[in-house]
Amino acid sequence: MPKTIVVLPVYNEEKSLPDILPRVARQVDFLVCVNDCSRDRSLAILRAFARKREHTYILDLPANSGMAGALKQGFLFVLYLGKKGRVGPEDIVVTIDADGQHRPEYIPALVRHMARRKADVVLTRRDFSVYPRYKIWGNRFLTWTNSVLSGQKYRDVESGLRLLKVKTLKPILRYYQGVKYSCAQEIALISARSGFKIDNDFEVEVPLYRAGTTIWDGFIVLALSLLVFFRWVFRKSSPPSSGLALMRRSLEQSRALWAVSRKKINAPKIR
Repeated sequence: MPKTIVVLPVYNEEKSLPDILPRVARQVDFLVCVNDCSRDRSLAILRAFARKREHTYILDLPANSGMAGALKQGFLFVLYLGKKGRVGPEDIVVTIDADGQHRPEYIPALVRHMARRKADVVLTRRDFSVYPRYKIWGNRFLTWTNSVLSGQKYRDVESGLRLLKVKTLKPILRYYQGVKYSCAQEIALISARSGFKIDNDFEVEVPLYRAGTTIWDGFIVLALSLLVFFRWVFRKSSPPSSGLALMRRSLEQSRALWAVSRKKINAPKIR
């Protein structure tokens, strides 16, 4: 069985984290939380949770990078874990939003679905029952645009709940820009153009709708899609990202948090 690694971008999610963290952790082997310079108690909640559960890694970014930038750092950390021998190319990375709009309980079924379809990438599609009409039409336009640019027929590319095999990360990061909310479009476009087998048939229910993006964000996403497409056409890679110091520091700090948990478990009982 492949290992599963969740990459969870976090920005000011102190209200949803106490509920979402244990629900996600129950479904996976590793949990990589990327604190995107939150201004609330999110980091404190992440650290308190890591003290109770090993294999919970925390990346504390020094500056806000946006959803796409936080995912990029999470992907780089997964590759770093690969170099350390903790994950392999066939293991599965799961991305999920921290605000509660995705059900972590879908993850086991998605892993089985990925195996049945022999897919390298699974992008879930949402039922849209709680979405306003302008959001639905905006999503249809962006999905159609991505289908044209990628050469892959998509039904919904904007869902934040997706599965990617570890082996897809390096080719994706070769052209990935990671600006604001461009992650969904970039991942869908680059993975298709890189020749990976993609599935976009698994429908998920969205329990709540959270307004966060604007029409201007949509234009930025569209512009980034075109930029990434032409980067792929002309084989012009994105600037390489090292972040090695951040990865090492995050691994060391996460281990220190786990050590607290082990000391509590192994402490002698007081009579």
